[in-house]
Amino acid sequence: MRLTNKVQQLEKRYWQQQQLTGTNLKQVPNDWEDFVSLTVIRSGGAMKQFKPYEYQLLLSSLMDEYNNIVIVKSRQLGVTQTVTSKFLHRASLNPAYCSMSFLRNQEDASAIARRARQMLDGLKEYVLPATDNLGYLKLKNAGELYFKNSSKEGSRSYDSVLDFLFDESAFSENIEQIYAASSPSGALAGDLITKLIVSTPSAKSGWYWDMLNADNGSKDIEELCIRVAKGEVYKNIPGIYWFVDGKGTVKLILHWTCHPVYKQNSNYLEYRQQQDGTDEETVLREYDLRFVDSAVAVFSSEIVRANAIGNTEEYRDDKAIYYLGLDTSTTGNDYCVCIVLKEKDKRYSVVNIYRKRQQSSQYHLYQIGELIRKYRPEIAGIEITGGVGTLYLEQLSREFKNLKCEAIRTSGDTKPMMVSNLQLALEKECLFFPSSSPIVEELLSFRRQGKKLEAPSGKHDDCIMALCFALAVSPFSIQKQNAIKIPQSYFQS
Repeated sequence: MRLTNKVQQLEKRYWQQQQLTGTNLKQVPNDWEDFVSLTVIRSGGAMKQFKPYEYQLLLSSLMDEYNNIVIVKSRQLGVTQTVTSKFLHRASLNPAYCSMSFLRNQEDASAIARRARQMLDGLKEYVLPATDNLGYLKLKNAGELYFKNSSKEGSRSYDSVLDFLFDESAFSENIEQIYAASSPSGALAGDLITKLIVSTPSAKSGWYWDMLNADNGSKDIEELCIRVAKGEVYKNIPGIYWFVDGKGTVKLILHWTCHPVYKQNSNYLEYRQQQDGTDEETVLREYDLRFVDSAVAVFSSEIVRANAIGNTEEYRDDKAIYYLGLDTSTTGNDYCVCIVLKEKDKRYSVVNIYRKRQQSSQYHLYQIGELIRKYRPEIAGIEITGGVGTLYLEQLSREFKNLKCEAIRTSGDTKPMMVSNLQLALEKECLFFPSSSPIVEELLSFRRQGKKLEAPSGKHDDCIMALCFALAVSPFSIQKQNAIKIPQSYFQS
């Protein structure tokens, strides 16, 4: 009797150990389509079996074949969830697997991490979670997945990461630095690594836009997006188009018409506008793959391109006159920017820029002082709104006796006037700047939000304002102030 009980106890312990280690689980399907068909996702207000659509199957195939994929997409296509399920499948098959997903913010990171765990509910007979950490999903006897907030975190401290997702890359301010930091983490993976850069459209500037347009030869991404949205060009089914660029990177365009449910609604854009409670411009950008919004963009890409032909100049031209524009900042997220503006033959050009953030005022003042010594400007326009600029004005006035410093206050009335002054200079094509300068990105992303003129969330306008201040103390402003009605009271010394 005792022997029988002992055997039973041993058998029970054996099966408990088997369950704990996962060795008695069913074999995970090798095919991703078979794997995801076992998972459960939230769809249409209910939990449903994940049955991938054709564009999701295409994405899975591309991930198996190519190492680098850049995607421009409409919202609500489940691309992030598809990629996550692919990572989950690979983790289930490989104990050494590690993926890292960078989401736009902590809310997005937590949401997709929860979706990954929901998918596991249908896989209890195949794979089990080993952790309860929301941002880190470790599978028993299998791989691991990280979900990180791209506004705060990088990937330098992680080794042998096989797959990376950079989600909503056009809207993540730190994404370029995070992408660069990911290279050491995936160095040991070699050709096994997959990197996906994904976003809905934003401005025609910035790192995501550059990655989307790199090495495309004669292919125009913006034009392709418009033609895909109109149904004029596609692969497999309407709403899908992809090609491989000159460096072997896949450029994938996904429009909402590739979704078998959405395409049934001929008024889908109007439906989205009502459901999302947003304006037409936002709907066109987020669902119809539009990069440019002429309704709210202050500076057109054509005007910016026409003036982005200048060059940095390291030496002073004694036949020219120089002006400074200074947009000050504290140690926060804004940049301290000093623009050096050169005037010669009634033409103006930005020849140098100091742009730094999260430094002390003394550090900024030292660097600005170096520019003053090099170019010996006549006048510096310094913003004093908020008080911090007053320190700069007083110290620069004391240190550089030959420099005339003018205090500039910005308000809801004066800022539009100065921006109009800048716009006039650009339209007349008499104000030039280097195409590689941050001025280009700021001009292209600068927006009219109701009555306000400002950079969108995650972008900056410090260079624009510094350029406005430099232009405001130059002869261009004096010559044109009657036309654009800039009162002298805007400038106080």
